[in-house]
Amino acid sequence: MADYSTDNLKQSQQFLQAYDKLYSFKNTFYDLLASLEKTLGLTEYLSHISVIQLRNEKHFQAAFHYPNEALSQQQSLLSHKAHLIAKKLKLKTEINCKDFSHILTECGYNDNIRPTTVYPLRFDDYLYGFAALELNEKAINFQQFSTDSLTAVVNILCAYFVKKHAFEQTALQQKVYTSIINGMNNLIYVTDIHTNKILFMNQTMKDRFALKAPEGKICWQVLQQNMSQRCNFCPVSKLLRDPSSNKTIHWEEVNSKTGRIYENHDSLINWFDGSIVHLQQSIDITDSKKAFHDACFDELTNTLTRRAGKELLEKLIKAAHQNCHGFITCMFDINSLKQVNDNYGHSEGDKLIITICQTVKKYLGSGDIFFRLSGDEFIVVFTEHSLQNVKEILQKVLIELKISAQKNALPYEPSFTYGLLEIQSTSNYSLTDILNRVDEKMYEQKRSYHILKRQQDAGLQKQSDPSEKNSFSYQAQYLYDALVNSTDDYLYVCDVQSDVFHYPKTMVEEFALPGEYIKNAAAIWGAKVHPDDQSAFLASNQEILDGRANIHYVEYRAQNKEGKWIWVRCRGQMQYNEQGEAILFAGFIKKLGENYKQQLP
Repeated sequence: MADYSTDNLKQSQQFLQAYDKLYSFKNTFYDLLASLEKTLGLTEYLSHISVIQLRNEKHFQAAFHYPNEALSQQQSLLSHKAHLIAKKLKLKTEINCKDFSHILTECGYNDNIRPTTVYPLRFDDYLYGFAALELNEKAINFQQFSTDSLTAVVNILCAYFVKKHAFEQTALQQKVYTSIINGMNNLIYVTDIHTNKILFMNQTMKDRFALKAPEGKICWQVLQQNMSQRCNFCPVSKLLRDPSSNKTIHWEEVNSKTGRIYENHDSLINWFDGSIVHLQQSIDITDSKKAFHDACFDELTNTLTRRAGKELLEKLIKAAHQNCHGFITCMFDINSLKQVNDNYGHSEGDKLIITICQTVKKYLGSGDIFFRLSGDEFIVVFTEHSLQNVKEILQKVLIELKISAQKNALPYEPSFTYGLLEIQSTSNYSLTDILNRVDEKMYEQKRSYHILKRQQDAGLQKQSDPSEKNSFSYQAQYLYDALVNSTDDYLYVCDVQSDVFHYPKTMVEEFALPGEYIKNAAAIWGAKVHPDDQSAFLASNQEILDGRANIHYVEYRAQNKEGKWIWVRCRGQMQYNEQGEAILFAGFIKKLGENYKQQLP
């Protein structure tokens, strides 16, 4: 019998189409053979039919026998020697009775061998299996026996197994795809574009929305809260305007049912029946959004953090050169924050910071940048205003703060001092240049603010009752000794008029200073500061000398008598007389240790 061409197979398929039940996998292989028996009378010439299904064209996968009764040893050998028969069929179109008998003899089977012909079930050069047709006595003795019926049977069996193989592969693929989709962390569902009914939903989405069997239900009824019609933000209508464009719409949604934030990706795809359906893939970005917010926004003020703000300002500098568009940078420092913290507690100090930031935000545009540079220092970048407009805005903020303080009877006045720097598109400033220059501008105003405040305080003191005199007095040296012996830090005092510093004996010994009283101490002590920390040390001292600051706070390394570099934290404050003149500078130097920076998180 010849190999089966595509034309032969098509003829058999046409025959099978008349027998829908035969071609349906609702019926078993045995149902198929039973129906063929009725149609073709198989048992008139055949005593047994054995069909062996192969895996990968050479390995035994399954065996089917008709009639399905006790098997002979000959029939059992078909399964055991399937690989051997498959190998021979790769080279032949069929194995006739004589060759089959020879194969069984080689396998050690010497009993009564029934005449059997083996035909390959092959299509498009792929061997799905083989059929062994065992002839009965009538067929053997009938010299004019026609093989047309056998040809039809073999072709039908081949068509059956081609479809069976395709069905199994499709089922396996669907199982794998479903397993993959259900195992994905993404939320996936498909809806009918006309009825909004859910056609498919992966297990992840079912679990997140607590749905058991959403298929067939209206999407907006089960996926949203209190909806009476298709969501007004649904992208299906937009996709349908151009269904052939393979367009994907990306958007974010705060779901009304789960309260979670999703990044949605919507498109139109072809469904199994050829219709166009709506596919949505969603990623839950709630946690990443929160993490991003926490990383980029200050917890107290909800302004940008130092890092996030500096990154945006860096981008703005580059954009200014490219777009020929300048901007105004403002640095402001909250006044009297330390006094509020000391007198009314840090919670009140936090309220002061929040109040000022909230008031500033009212006057900012969408393109402006606002970030916290340090504890009480903030940067505001105005992108759409002139320098004069920015000054007017800041004055409005200060006036609003003053009115609010009076209305709420605050014991202090919320205010800030600021510096402004106009950046032209042609300016060649780096980020560091801008921050340094605007810092200088701010401290010019800060110095004026402190001088004015001291003059106001002095004026108030003169206006007080002259009969109320301070009778409390003490000797400065005793006070100094008491403080030195009460702390592990090094206390220092400087008489500004004479420029003489007084250091404690323990510090003199630790750092090998020339004495407890040192003139021009900045140069002598500065020589012991690590070269890498010199700039920070000198800059902080210069701010005090220039009057740009009255509080000194800096960390640096100093070399002790053993030559080791010790981290120290130096704090100090300048005191002024009634005329606003600097008279005394004093503070503490705290030892932090050699490995201080390494121990920081």
